[in-house]
Amino acid sequence: MVKLFDTERLVKESDKQGEIPKYSKVVKDVMKIVWPSMVEGFLVALVTMFDGIMVSTIGNNANSAVTITKQPIYFMICIITALNIALTAIVSRRFGAKDQDSVNKTMHEGIKLSFLISVILSIVIALAARPLCSFMGATKNTIDYATSYLSIIALGFIFNGLRLTINACQRGIGKTKISMWTNLVANLVNIGLNYVLIEGHFGFPELGISGAAIATVIGNAVAFIICLVTVLLPNGYLKLSFKQLFHLEKDTLKDIGHILPSSLIDQIFMRIGFIVFALIVNYLGDDATYVHGVCNDLNSLMFTLADGFSIGTAAIVGHRLGEKRKDLAVIYAKVSMTISFFCSILICIFMLSARDLLIGMYKPETEERAHMASIIMIIAAFTTFPQNIQWVITGILRGSGDTKFTATTSLISVTLLRPLFSYLLCYPIGLGVMGAWIGMLIDQMIRFGCNVWRFAKRKWLTIRV
Repeated sequence: MVKLFDTERLVKESDKQGEIPKYSKVVKDVMKIVWPSMVEGFLVALVTMFDGIMVSTIGNNANSAVTITKQPIYFMICIITALNIALTAIVSRRFGAKDQDSVNKTMHEGIKLSFLISVILSIVIALAARPLCSFMGATKNTIDYATSYLSIIALGFIFNGLRLTINACQRGIGKTKISMWTNLVANLVNIGLNYVLIEGHFGFPELGISGAAIATVIGNAVAFIICLVTVLLPNGYLKLSFKQLFHLEKDTLKDIGHILPSSLIDQIFMRIGFIVFALIVNYLGDDATYVHGVCNDLNSLMFTLADGFSIGTAAIVGHRLGEKRKDLAVIYAKVSMTISFFCSILICIFMLSARDLLIGMYKPETEERAHMASIIMIIAAFTTFPQNIQWVITGILRGSGDTKFTATTSLISVTLLRPLFSYLLCYPIGLGVMGAWIGMLIDQMIRFGCNVWRFAKRKWLTIRV
């Protein structure tokens, strides 16, 4: 048992490049960066869940409408995420190499790109909101709700895009608490405004689903302002200069361009797969869309721990590689994966025991909806194991710049195999929405196997960023 927690055993003797820290020191270092990202992700998922619960007061159709809009919204976010993956990888390496000037140049170029991308996406999605919602499976019962919600979110997307980019750079230097606090404030604003705007309390107008969208936009705007302040502080490591925003750094853009195409392909392939997956479910009808939306919200709560570990470990691995310590990069990665696995056990137990209570908070209008959601959450609970480990490894690979591999696995598993298995299980085999979730489990297991193999090959240690 003692040997299990011996960091000396995590790397070969021939690969050691210096002193190896004790297991307790590695765990402390990992959790110092990871826990704020975990809390941040949990808060985001919690607000998404509360959004769903509060929107359910309007009716199950409104909840289904929000579910329909999620994939177009996530598509906007995924483009910014692709940029942010490149920024975090570069910033963490430069920070590990103690090159503050390059770190700040990277942030400035990232902000400019993020602003441009956000404006374009905002205009395009807002103009195409109704046909997009119709394409995503909105029915006559949900189309008006969905169009209103998506249009408002799209028009305010610039705040979300810019704050995500600034937070990605902060994570790159290990300042994950900043991202956590900005999300905490944004979420409190969101929930508070949800309460007063959806049903019209304290003299505010009753805006229904539009109120939920407005609350989200205002919450993101508040988060952006806080993020902006953090990079304007004179004693901060990241320092924003408005003058530098009008100066082009060609070498820095070249570095970003080295990673961005593959990370963009990775994100687009994933998003295409998720969109097709959502379409398969949404075309089953309003009942399936509602059940899928509820289960997806609850599954996001379980996923937050893995996402936190993925984000934090990407930064840690980048720091160690920037310091030219490949041995420590492997050790920190393995310890992070181990902690994530044990967390998965706790999450699975909690979700299995509390699933009916959580589902009941969404006020399902029929017993059939509640029963189906309960069955699907059993599948989701056991999906936690392959999902959490593969996602932490995905963060490690992305943090090291190995985005070509993650793009390939996204194409094969998420874009092709998940929709294929889900469709076959949903329609020809006749399992309905449950079949789609079994298809997702298969996808997670395939990506788990691919990522474990890639991690063991250690090519990610040799990629230049």
